[in-house]
Amino acid sequence: MASLVKQHSSYYSQFYNPNRIPSRKRVALKTKFKDLALRKHVELEKAYELGEFDPWIKQQKPKQTLSKNSRLGDVLSYYISQKSREDWRDRTTKDTTYVLRAFERAAGSEKPISCLSATDFNDYINREGVAFATRHSDRTKLKPFAKWCVHHKLLRMNLSDVKVYNFQQEQKEVVSYVTHSEVATLKQVIRDKVQGDIAKGYQNPDKNALWLIDLIDWQRWSGMRISETLSLTPRNFNTETWDITIGSATFTTKSKRKQVLPIGRVKPLRKLAERLLNECATLDTPLFGHSDSKRTSRTFKKYVRLALPEREDIHLHSLRHTCCIELLRNGVPIYTVQRWMRHSSVQTTQNYADLLNSDVGEQVGRVLV
Repeated sequence: MASLVKQHSSYYSQFYNPNRIPSRKRVALKTKFKDLALRKHVELEKAYELGEFDPWIKQQKPKQTLSKNSRLGDVLSYYISQKSREDWRDRTTKDTTYVLRAFERAAGSEKPISCLSATDFNDYINREGVAFATRHSDRTKLKPFAKWCVHHKLLRMNLSDVKVYNFQQEQKEVVSYVTHSEVATLKQVIRDKVQGDIAKGYQNPDKNALWLIDLIDWQRWSGMRISETLSLTPRNFNTETWDITIGSATFTTKSKRKQVLPIGRVKPLRKLAERLLNECATLDTPLFGHSDSKRTSRTFKKYVRLALPEREDIHLHSLRHTCCIELLRNGVPIYTVQRWMRHSSVQTTQNYADLLNSDVGEQVGRVLV
């Protein structure tokens, strides 16, 4: 048997066998995050039970056989294997692998890694018919791979040359958010469309898209990421203190740490939480009935196109931006907003504060007429 041990902020798997010398043997898990350490610990326990791993025998690290002449496909396989074991969450592994393999097919699996250039990355990122948000997302997955290759001396390239273009010019990410009037319009269109569909028999009176209205309110009040919201069950709620624990054995947060969101004094959010919890059949029932983020995003986008056809830039994540911007706009201190949004750095929150500077002229103009 083995136990998970923490020492000096790092985690270890400690194995015990009274017939071995020493009777206890620790294996470094090389992480400070409990969720990631637990996953590695379980993997080692299984390997030990199957006889595939012996902590008392010094493990020989496989030699890295990669070189500048290695095929792109081989380098990607090694990179994905290493990162998924050491750093990535399950969802990150799935999404990043999809993009990296698509890039491999576009650039050529047999191509020597040293022959890659910024042009190869840019040609894939800025391919025709792809929205800016997708291009930016692809770059966030490809650029770390390029950086890893440069660090391991497999590739020589200026990483700043990997860019997202729009009409042949570099385009910076735009933070999209939704105004109060746009939220009201969107919610009304959802109600009208659902009622019309029910009358025509297209949607079920008991099970329809009206749940999306609650989700919109939850996202713009809580500022949670959609993956965090859809992972919530009654087990995440402490109904005495009304604290929400984000993160569980089946869901790892972006920071790989469990986080707490205190909603006790946030009246509209607490009231919505109480109603949704009352509708959950069991402690493991998802708060919004399912955990399919892609389905949720498609449904949300469908109604956005109906209600706000000129706002193609709005996505579910825009509601998180909306929460942050509204808090700052109404004078909530930036460090308080950072804690509520659970940003790793106040600089991230400052980016939203800087965005509000573009509203200055408009707001002054409304007053000085």
